[in-house]
Amino acid sequence: MKTIKILTFIFSLAILFTACQDVIDIDLDSVEPKLVIDAVINDSVVVKISKSTDYFEPGIYPPVSNAVVTVTENAGNLVQLEETNPGTYTEYQMGIEGREYTLEVEVDGEIYTGTVEMPYKVAIDSISIEPTPDYMEFSGGYLVNCHLNDPEGIENYYRLIVSRIEQQSEPDDILYVYDDAFVDGNEISMRWDDEQFFEQDTVIVELQTLAESTYDYYRTLSSLFESGMIGNANPSNPITNLSNDALGYFGAYTVSRDTVIISE
Repeated sequence: MKTIKILTFIFSLAILFTACQDVIDIDLDSVEPKLVIDAVINDSVVVKISKSTDYFEPGIYPPVSNAVVTVTENAGNLVQLEETNPGTYTEYQMGIEGREYTLEVEVDGEIYTGTVEMPYKVAIDSISIEPTPDYMEFSGGYLVNCHLNDPEGIENYYRLIVSRIEQQSEPDDILYVYDDAFVDGNEISMRWDDEQFFEQDTVIVELQTLAESTYDYYRTLSSLFESGMIGNANPSNPITNLSNDALGYFGAYTVSRDTVIISE
């Protein structure tokens, strides 16, 4: 099962804030199969389209081919995406900070749309490591911290991904998302404490600056996993920016990356 955490920031000012979480009530959708659109835009656009399975009969998600998928920029440019694999539609060299994008998907005569604005990138300032504290369930290694300067007066939303270089892919089982509601304009440290690393490990740190709607999707998705309401099927829908009762989301984020070699 996925581990999804919504964490508060640790001030570099050495002031510790305790997170406050709202209770999120999400109504169950029908158990009938629905269209699932998993779409993300950064420096390219990838749209994965499938059908959900019945909650009581979980299984694979059948891909949906032959859809008509377009992305329109508020500057007027329209691009039709190519189906590069069954149910996967891709276009490269898209995603400009500050611009708004509208996704349109046509399947069996039905139209599904979503709109998102590409956020401005917040860069990683530095990376640090620390010995794994004895009170954690694992020890003997090192934890990785990501440091950044949060822009003042702008609502920002972040996702942190930390992995060994040999993984060569984004971990799907851990999702750390943050907002700057109580730390606007401050120097911020984010600690990746779900995994420790060891000497000579080369670690990639990726900081994603999320669109607000993308953050809301991840945030409400976490409550479903934590409550056990999602297994291999989608009985309910987190907050989404898609129309026509589709499951999934049209997300946007910018990326800053850095690497560190673990040593004493």
